[in-house]
Amino acid sequence: MLIDEIEVQGTSLSFKCLSLKIDDIKTTFDTIMQKGDIFDIEAETPGFHDCDCDNGLIRGFYSNLASFNVEFFKDGITTKEQFKRIESCEFIITPERIYLFGKQGPQKLIEMALSAATGEHVERVEFDNESMNLLHGRMTVIKSIVVENPKDKAIRKARLTGHMEDYETYNIVEPHNHEINSISGVVETPLGAMNLTVDKKGKVRLNVKRGLIINIANLNWIIDLITSEAGPAPITALAPGASENAPF
Repeated sequence: MLIDEIEVQGTSLSFKCLSLKIDDIKTTFDTIMQKGDIFDIEAETPGFHDCDCDNGLIRGFYSNLASFNVEFFKDGITTKEQFKRIESCEFIITPERIYLFGKQGPQKLIEMALSAATGEHVERVEFDNESMNLLHGRMTVIKSIVVENPKDKAIRKARLTGHMEDYETYNIVEPHNHEINSISGVVETPLGAMNLTVDKKGKVRLNVKRGLIINIANLNWIIDLITSEAGPAPITALAPGASENAPF
């Protein structure tokens, strides 16, 4: 498996993105390895481990120990015992953005860890209404659109289906009154048709076939599908079995 390839173990792949100023990947890798915390189970120190740099990418894991309680019922008495488990997130750092996969706990910690190690501001990528509208127009099938209306507490959320039309005098979603919380539907990608769900906090979920191999070019294509006004550029180097017929 190449460093820029991800084999989907289940039937879906979820990820978030971070933005970080990167002038040189190798220099960034050396900085993280020298100044970043290394994961230590005995000392219970969260940190980086199993990191590698190759082909213009950095790939590795960030883990921490998380506590959880288990209840026991013995001799008529309910007691709790505390245990600890390892929670991990995998990350891939590219010149354009950082992809995070895995548990939410270490995903939050790695933002601070990368900022502390590099001295640069790390920002989570989120999607505004403009990006959501771009994505909505590029889906072949709309399964659901969740709309929030923070100014009217009586109706907090509304779930819609189908394409939203724009009218001169009236819109279903008014930018000054409503926010699009999430959109779910089908998109035609270079790897074929996929169910895609995106929320405004930056979480992206792809429903795919088990064992599908997705590379960084495909992930960049998905993000460009959401955020680029011109749409994503065609992928020149496709994964095995991929289609060259991309709609944008």
